[in-house]
Amino acid sequence: MARPVHRAIRPCVLLLLPLLLFVLGQASAKSKSKEKAATTYAAILTGDQMVPPVNTTAHGEVDLAVHQHEKSKDDFVSYNITLFQVSHLKEIDLRQAQQGQPGDKIAILWGPSDTGLNQEVNGQLKQGNLTKSSFEKGPMSKKDPNELMQRFNDNDVYVLVTTTDHPEGLLRGQVHRKNDTSSP
Repeated sequence: MARPVHRAIRPCVLLLLPLLLFVLGQASAKSKSKEKAATTYAAILTGDQMVPPVNTTAHGEVDLAVHQHEKSKDDFVSYNITLFQVSHLKEIDLRQAQQGQPGDKIAILWGPSDTGLNQEVNGQLKQGNLTKSSFEKGPMSKKDPNELMQRFNDNDVYVLVTTTDHPEGLLRGQVHRKNDTSSP
């Protein structure tokens, strides 16, 4: 008698299994944090934004995007670094300060390299992400990417590129919204 019951259950299980997998998949999808539209920013890097200005043909751009989610713990900042005519690169970092002012380091985007990169950079250098754990020291310590976005909006963050020949900075660029044409 146990055998017929077993045979009767098998078709029911086979019919219900896809439904069960669908329901579990929907529950899993709902538990994942959904991303809102990313807000994009850029820093145009030149020597004339350094204080004092640096006479150089080197230049570059850092594109940033703040990715916000329904759950702020999932927020992050993605970035893409492109440089041209930069030799002996040591470090690229984000710093907090208004244009023309020195600032405190917020996060490292590339490096550091004590001896400097052995080749000239001409093109894309790195893509990466910053999360809350990227902000361990300085004015952003223990803060999340939403706080960084607010500082971007306040024109209170810049990118600094240092080399062995220019340890205080070869290039600098204030971070601004991509659709904002009022920034240099």
